[in-house]
Amino acid sequence: MMMNTHNARILVVDDEPDVHVLLEKMLGSQGYTVDAAYGADEAFRAIDINRPDLIILDLMMPATSGLNILEQIRNDENLRDILVLIVSARDEQADRLEGLSHGADDYVSKPFHLRSLVRKIEHMLEKSVEKKTSEKITSIPQQ
Repeated sequence: MMMNTHNARILVVDDEPDVHVLLEKMLGSQGYTVDAAYGADEAFRAIDINRPDLIILDLMMPATSGLNILEQIRNDENLRDILVLIVSARDEQADRLEGLSHGADDYVSKPFHLRSLVRKIEHMLEKSVEKKTSEKITSIPQQ
């Protein structure tokens, strides 16, 4: 049975409260559970409490950059499979390449179109479910 991706939990890591309000309203209306973190410490606390299926991560935050958070996630064996979507005002090609090379699953520039962002999230979650289902099928022992 396929998991309904709209039941997924999403963690928004951004230092701007307006971004949290906007994404929580839009994603919540689509059935997602949305948690908020305003920096690295809050993000890892939120991950420990309620492991997200996907993290929306800003790059530019006051204390720790989003790239540092991304590196910590990708270097942790227990967290590295969480999907990470960078959503940042940094929109140069070099910024995108840096984010992707650090292990982001995708990258969206601010300002973004809400419906496009929701569709991208749906697509990422669907692909992840398909991959996990495929891995389970191929790891079933042969009789």
